[in-house]
Amino acid sequence: MTKSENKEVLLKNKKYFIIKFISSLFIRAFLLIIPIYYSYAIDALTKGNYKVAYNMIIMFFVFTVLYRILEVINQITYYKLYSNLYKTYVELGLRKTCNNSVYSLSRFSLSEYGNIMSEDFETLSDYYATMVIRVVEILEAIFIVIYFFTINVILGYLTLFVCFVVLFILLFYNGVIARTNNSRKLRHDKRISLFQELLLSMKEIKGFNIFNVVKERAMANVSDYLKWNDKLNIDKYNLKQISLGLIDVFGALSLLLGIDLIIKGEVTIGVLTIIYNYYTKLNTLFTSIILLFESNINVQVARLRIHKLFQYATNNYGLVNASSLKGSIEFKNVLYGNRNDPILNNVSFKILPNTFNVITGVTGSGKTGIFDLILRYNREHQGEVLIDNIKVSNYDAKTLGSLVSFVRRNPTFFNISIRDNLSIFDANFENIVAICKEFKIHDYIMALPLGYDTILDTEATNINSDVKFVLAIIRVLLKRTKIMLFDATFDYLSHDLSSNILNVLKSMKSDNTIVVITKSKNIIEDIDVDNVIMLNENKVIASGIHKDLMTKNVEYKKIFKKL
Repeated sequence: MTKSENKEVLLKNKKYFIIKFISSLFIRAFLLIIPIYYSYAIDALTKGNYKVAYNMIIMFFVFTVLYRILEVINQITYYKLYSNLYKTYVELGLRKTCNNSVYSLSRFSLSEYGNIMSEDFETLSDYYATMVIRVVEILEAIFIVIYFFTINVILGYLTLFVCFVVLFILLFYNGVIARTNNSRKLRHDKRISLFQELLLSMKEIKGFNIFNVVKERAMANVSDYLKWNDKLNIDKYNLKQISLGLIDVFGALSLLLGIDLIIKGEVTIGVLTIIYNYYTKLNTLFTSIILLFESNINVQVARLRIHKLFQYATNNYGLVNASSLKGSIEFKNVLYGNRNDPILNNVSFKILPNTFNVITGVTGSGKTGIFDLILRYNREHQGEVLIDNIKVSNYDAKTLGSLVSFVRRNPTFFNISIRDNLSIFDANFENIVAICKEFKIHDYIMALPLGYDTILDTEATNINSDVKFVLAIIRVLLKRTKIMLFDATFDYLSHDLSSNILNVLKSMKSDNTIVVITKSKNIIEDIDVDNVIMLNENKVIASGIHKDLMTKNVEYKKIFKKL
């Protein structure tokens, strides 16, 4: 995350920062004033001036009540500020996730990404939300030092000296603790990933009876994490005790100096109570600064992980906002994947608008890579991918999303009801029911205990496999995009169901560009297929009408028989 991006997040919440700063300023001012009135009351009592003492205690009470009211307001403001910061960071993180390539996102484990979106953004939110009060507390410390100078120069220098010494210690050990914390965080991520791996591999663990081996690996990982966790906590505890211990020692020296000044008649007993109270505040202040340093250490680690997410997220999309789109697709000399072992190697072809197209080839020939580039999951190394003669990379995200939709070979769903999954694409429930009836899955859905309110798991394993794929297809049809892509979808469906849906799609080709990846000979041989693109060894070896290719292209015919 760049400084400008972080600044943008903070500026969006400037109203709450200002409110919190003002309330914090008044709170700390009251906390400084309250001991003064208390000291005046003590001095008045020692002089026998009970009426003045009575009035001072009333003022003490008034400022204490005001302090408590402001403290409530300040805390509510903190929660508001924290919540708004976190929502803004998460929104930015989601946008960066979508702007990343699939390859870039593959660098993250589920736990690492989850930690970024939850823990790391929470760390940043808390850091900046509490930063305001820390700044005000530093101003409070400066006031205390200046006030002590007005009482006695030696007292002022004693307090100034201990403040500088403690700050030096905190700055010196900050780097050491940061390195320790970084090591702990890395092992924390590794530990969470391992636990997820164990859960996902439980069938293998049971099947091969390797629990003891797995347990040893897991416990070794846990021990390594705990070693660094213990080291971090011990270092932080020692730093806190040394720093606050120094303040306590100098606080005692200042009280001894105060007693000496009382004996000499230079100050009153009430001033001694102020010295004690203000040193208590310094102790609290440096406890806050220590917490701020600890937060800063966590923030540095969080920023490193967030940077990894933001690093390759592109902001170059959005140059073109097309209004009238035809739906042609063209690949020009595209190299995609590892340069030495590419998924697509110098691939060129053209798909005309309002046509039904098939992409085919043996397993591993690079078919899905074509969809990856059209959908901008990743970017090509060389060549150009064009839609309506415009580079795919130049479309803004909204336009591309309204232009292209896709059914994966392993579709996933949101963990919400069937109704809500489909309502994302069309809010009219009558349209949803109508298309489910057309594709003959309405009766199946209604037979479920909760009907359309049945909650789907991520991979929809709790419903019939055919219905799962039909729901994925329905999402595309409800979205009504100009270009519709289907990755091996019909290879998983029963013949009757596949034929029914394909007939619907073929009837739509006068208004839509339809591209199907398949190895089904029945689909390829269909007379309504306008264009067949065959890949072999990551290259396009043929493109045209199936019947013509079978008579004119020997290599095409040879590979077709292998499908």
